[in-house]
Amino acid sequence: MNCSFLRFWGILLAGVFFAPQIHAADQEYYRGKTVRIVVGLSAGGGFDIYARALARHLGKPIPGNPSFVVDNMPGAGSMIAANHVYKAAKPDGLTMGHFVGSLFMQQLLGRRARNSKRRNMNSSVRRFPRRRLAP
Repeated sequence: MNCSFLRFWGILLAGVFFAPQIHAADQEYYRGKTVRIVVGLSAGGGFDIYARALARHLGKPIPGNPSFVVDNMPGAGSMIAANHVYKAAKPDGLTMGHFVGSLFMQQLLGRRARNSKRRNMNSSVRRFPRRRLAP
């Protein structure tokens, strides 16, 4: 027989036998857990309404039926929320970020990334040398 034909049937049979075990593992992981959706803008805006509508309906098709919570972190044009998702949130699949897409576009265009926590507040203030006024 053809080697690719045997390989196809071998992969198909392995998938049939191991698929229920993989599905059971997913179901146990999300059972009784809470998934956070971190929104980078204030409550009541378009991003918040979209995230709350998503949270209301997203738990039903996921195995284990996790509950979803929307957490608003406004400020710095969604930079605070993006930094939180990137640095502080655990990479365990229980945190989702929903913030302004221009943050990603700035990196694609090659602009320097900024960290809102370490920003020097005096960097934007222009300092002029002191001049003495003539009497």
